[in-house]
Amino acid sequence: MIQEASVVTVGVLSYNNASYLRETLESIRRQTYPNVEVLIVDDASTDDSAAVARAWLAEHPQVRGRLIEHPTNRGICPACNTLVTQAQGEFICLIGSDDVYLPDKLAVQVPLLLNAPPEVGVITSAIEFMDSEGNTIPQPDDFAIPHPEEVYVTLLNSCVIAAMSTLVRRSCYERVGLYDESLPFEDWDMWLRIAREYKFLYSPKVSARYRRHANAVFNSRRRQMEEGSLMLLNKNRGVSSEADAAIIRQTHLRSELLYQIGSPQAAHWLRVRWQDDRSLTSWVLYMCARLGIPGSAVMKAQHLLGRR
Repeated sequence: MIQEASVVTVGVLSYNNASYLRETLESIRRQTYPNVEVLIVDDASTDDSAAVARAWLAEHPQVRGRLIEHPTNRGICPACNTLVTQAQGEFICLIGSDDVYLPDKLAVQVPLLLNAPPEVGVITSAIEFMDSEGNTIPQPDDFAIPHPEEVYVTLLNSCVIAAMSTLVRRSCYERVGLYDESLPFEDWDMWLRIAREYKFLYSPKVSARYRRHANAVFNSRRRQMEEGSLMLLNKNRGVSSEADAAIIRQTHLRSELLYQIGSPQAAHWLRVRWQDDRSLTSWVLYMCARLGIPGSAVMKAQHLLGRR
């Protein structure tokens, strides 16, 4: 039986998605689970997102919800921290302002988490992908791959958890702390930190739809995403030999990618890679980056020499 006292806070991360925000909010209002708090944090949108949120709240006074407006744009991790610190629910889930929940997301996930042992901190699930018009995109879903409850090492190799698919115990944030505001994205680092303290329970039932479109933040910040990935992965060094091996593999691959795409941080991470393996190839790439030789030119030379 669903416990009425179990309040779920759904946090909506709003930034310049006025054309999609109402659909997101409606997907929350239509949840079949009855006890939901809706918090909308608008991170100083330059479109009509805040106005859309205010109008929707006014139209649905029965919804337990409010809008929090950041006066200046602070980024996704500070917005997540606003939501977590303002949340009143026993359970918390976050969603982007262009994604949607399926109607029974919470009705399925709340009982799973209530009935799970206390060492399970997060419920996660499969998701669907859609395009800018809401049409389903038929593509493999990396998040639909069942993962172990002790998911920490798995996460070091790949972020197999979709943020909008999760339901998190409030106690997880109380134990591991807030989102790292030095990072350009929120979820992977948080899942790693929680996974060091809690187990994750996977549900195969699709719970949300993730929108891929030209304006998606992920598509416009590839360099920042790769730099952030290396930062958060290397924060986890020293946990175990198995974890360190996964981090070294990721550093090897991602440092070279940063060099290829022209990141100013490439030399730093190539130096870390060279310190890991002390190979001639890593040393050459590090020295080329330090000397300012474009990564694209070095990679082209490697292809010509048949080394790739």
